[in-house]
Amino acid sequence: ERPAAKARGVADLIELGNPNAKIVVQGITFTVSELIRKSVNSISILDKHTTLRSSQNSAILIASQDTLTAILLDLGAILIGLKTIHISPNDNINTALSALERKGAKISAIVTDENIGTLPAHFSGLLCAFTKKIPPNFGLNFIKLDLDQVVTPLSVEKINREPPTTISYVLSGDEIYSMDNKNVTAGVYSLLSIIPFAKKPMESDTIVTDEPLSSALGRSLLYTAIYSGCSYFCLPENSALPLSPVPQYLFVSGTHLMLLAHDLTSIAVNKWWYRFSRRHALAADASGVIPSPSSWGVFSSVRNAIGLSNGLKFIVSTDSLLSDSTAADLRVSLSVPVVKALKNPRCSSFAFARIPYDTLQNGGCGPPTTAIEVRLDGGHEDEFSGRLNFRGPCVLEGEGDQFTQAANSPVMRILESGSFDIKN
Repeated sequence: ERPAAKARGVADLIELGNPNAKIVVQGITFTVSELIRKSVNSISILDKHTTLRSSQNSAILIASQDTLTAILLDLGAILIGLKTIHISPNDNINTALSALERKGAKISAIVTDENIGTLPAHFSGLLCAFTKKIPPNFGLNFIKLDLDQVVTPLSVEKINREPPTTISYVLSGDEIYSMDNKNVTAGVYSLLSIIPFAKKPMESDTIVTDEPLSSALGRSLLYTAIYSGCSYFCLPENSALPLSPVPQYLFVSGTHLMLLAHDLTSIAVNKWWYRFSRRHALAADASGVIPSPSSWGVFSSVRNAIGLSNGLKFIVSTDSLLSDSTAADLRVSLSVPVVKALKNPRCSSFAFARIPYDTLQNGGCGPPTTAIEVRLDGGHEDEFSGRLNFRGPCVLEGEGDQFTQAANSPVMRILESGSFDIKN
């Protein structure tokens, strides 16, 4: 069932989950109801030191690499009706503050780890909360953020849940986009529609991703996990894939998947019957059938050796770096669908994604995903290529029925199969 049919806003998505479902967020176990209470308490700690909701455009800037802290503050802000923006370690805080001002946002607080730099003069009285340590010679309006502190919780907001209501901002280079309730509910629906019905996320499953909360896609993956009652783990930047607990869903970059495929092959190649087993599995893959988990026992033992067992259900490559040959190696080794997809900073889901059981070679990035329509402009002599424009509820700051230029203006081409791919 479409999430938007039951949830008009992100806060509804959070509250619609089974309140007693146990989920693990960044290694910490909560029930959904406990997560909600902890989130509201976390944002209330900040409000104790300043008035967060001083206007309808109030927002907090989260620049912490502590993902659990960022998640708790994000969920708490949504539940009380406060806007947020997450920025990555590579983003400049002053650049983000200036971009937010251009959007008309009123900054209430900044949350960071330990370094913040020099703020513009008119932000000198802004509340700065540090998750690690307070730097020397800092101003007067600062706190050391302790999320275990218990305070009187703020009231959960029930009025700012209409689809067009802005809930957050997404910084992409020099551009900043508003993300509203509609973008997120459509993004969650689109992500769930990529996964086959037989492999839909359930309670006790785990979603692992390297997509940061600073992106629209990263936020949609977080809300998808909570809505589905799944555990969630976001990989820190430049870290390896975790294998405990065993992930059921991997939404990671092609680089991570290429390393995983290399590790699997380097172990399997030591088995004397590996070549025969691989040929047998590749023949099945070439005929459009994902190899069975047995595969003569070679790949089952490899999965057990690296700790994946048979728990993995679904893999999505979030960029265009994964080659079709590597995707085939992963299907052979893991016996699960491997979907090559393409994201865009201005989209709350994937812009394109291959069909889960598609084993076609040279198949590109697949067709547009659910809730996205695309148009290629400016191809001139080549009518099958052009710059990507799209529309739909997943598009941030979409213009209704008008097509909007994608962020970074990628040039796409249409393949003979009808799939889309990035034009080299």
